[in-house]
Amino acid sequence: MVITAASTIETVQSVFPQAIVETVEFRDEQTLVLKPEHLVEVCAYLKQELHYAFLETVTAVDWPERVPRFDVVYHILSLTHRCYIRLKTRVGQRREEHPTVPSVTGIWPAANWYEREVFDLFGLTFSNHPDLRRIMMPPEWTTHPLRKDYPLTGFELPEPHWGGQVPYTTDPGVGDYYQQTLRTSDGRGLNEKRQQVNSEQEPGTFARSAEDDTSATSSTTRSRTQAQSQDGTRKG
Repeated sequence: MVITAASTIETVQSVFPQAIVETVEFRDEQTLVLKPEHLVEVCAYLKQELHYAFLETVTAVDWPERVPRFDVVYHILSLTHRCYIRLKTRVGQRREEHPTVPSVTGIWPAANWYEREVFDLFGLTFSNHPDLRRIMMPPEWTTHPLRKDYPLTGFELPEPHWGGQVPYTTDPGVGDYYQQTLRTSDGRGLNEKRQQVNSEQEPGTFARSAEDDTSATSSTTRSRTQAQSQDGTRKG
């Protein structure tokens, strides 16, 4: 039997008719949308019987106005048969804070870090995951940056923590302490509270004093003088 992406979809439909929400073919790519409760058994079948041994990636898509809100997306490849399919499952009821998806780490161990990334950035939890914790954001972070209701500009925290780049224990946007900040083209907050800002200053650092600027200017002048002197010596 020759296994292709199209024949894979047909086979799964015949073996697991109760698991299928819909199938999609677009630009010669095959997508199979599954009910979450059947995800693991279908994935096990795909690996064991149809030789889809390579899990390329796991990611998610946020549809804030849709119920279920999230698509969890799996790209899997059969190196044996040189074919590729996409699996999707939809989770997230209205006002559900952390929807749950079955983990596929028992089938493809490579799913471990992919699922941690989705947990971290989208807030989806994976049941039976061996070590479900944040992988990119700090452990104390309370929100999920790839959700579409996350502010594009981040959050402003007190100096020296610029742009919300440190953990916080209070949800941002609550009260007067945490305020959303806009950014200019060079990355600065439009509501900058410093009275004097050096154009060469790194965002999130304190403005340098006049004494520091004088010292830096003197140092630069000395360096240029030394360089010109060495250049004159070489030419002579």
